[in-house]
Amino acid sequence: MLEKLTLNNMESFKELYSKSLKKLNYDKDFFKCYDNQNFLIKFLYRKFMRIIKLDNTSIGYIWYETPMDNFIKVWALYIDSKYINLIKENILSSFNSNILSYEAVDTVENNIILDKLGFKKQRYTLLMKMNIENYNNNERIYDIYNKIINNYYFKNHFNSSTVFSTRKLIIGKDEELRCNIQNDIFGEWNRRPLTIDDIYSDMTQDYFLKDLCIFGMINNLYIGYGQIIFNRDMYTIVNFGIIEDFRGIGLGKLLLNDIILYAKKSGIKELAIRVDSNNTAAINLYKWIGFKESYKIVVWERP
Repeated sequence: MLEKLTLNNMESFKELYSKSLKKLNYDKDFFKCYDNQNFLIKFLYRKFMRIIKLDNTSIGYIWYETPMDNFIKVWALYIDSKYINLIKENILSSFNSNILSYEAVDTVENNIILDKLGFKKQRYTLLMKMNIENYNNNERIYDIYNKIINNYYFKNHFNSSTVFSTRKLIIGKDEELRCNIQNDIFGEWNRRPLTIDDIYSDMTQDYFLKDLCIFGMINNLYIGYGQIIFNRDMYTIVNFGIIEDFRGIGLGKLLLNDIILYAKKSGIKELAIRVDSNNTAAINLYKWIGFKESYKIVVWERP
């Protein structure tokens, strides 16, 4: 059974939460979001946290976002490992009319728990990280830039003063531009096309960093985009890519390099990036720039 989180059972929840912190996980930190909020916001956070109970014993919890249609993103899910053999799929029966989506570190224990709860694996992704305090790729980036401007395609489509540059997104001006570029970048990945409302919604989220949304340009032509968010205690590059007509010649390296430099200038010491485990081209790019594999994350869904 599921029990709402209230002030009365908060201590029981905190005991479970402290146990969960001892395990490697990709969960969002509830108390970093909850603490220092006013009474009303705390009430709203508790509204979407449920304690999982078995015979009146608290054995875990599930924290989820506000449902969108019948789809629910799960921010955190924990079951005390000593109760693994007692877990049944009907524990989450109150969500049977919804699709739950949850991202978890690929461990044997997580696989067993999520399988018992009725989740199915959808895909694997890699989490890659890099310390950028001493980042310097100037020589290799300079070589890539020279190869690009001497590329046959560029010589025939741009003038001799071809310049690659980047700039920050301007709030109140560039939302439609960002929407169009992201749709161009990710169109063939079967993503739902973004709308301008999606962009505005993204910019209201607590992870959004307005000074770290970066456009890539060739002269005055926009050819790429990427941004850094702060989520799950990590600064993470997301929505990164080059539009299809300009791929395969090194522009991704130039754009990624500049995004890292923006982060370094902002005082960020470590960056992370997520990538589908079968996207070999992207993985090779991230490794070339200096990212290293940290761990695998599985995207699970409970239909």
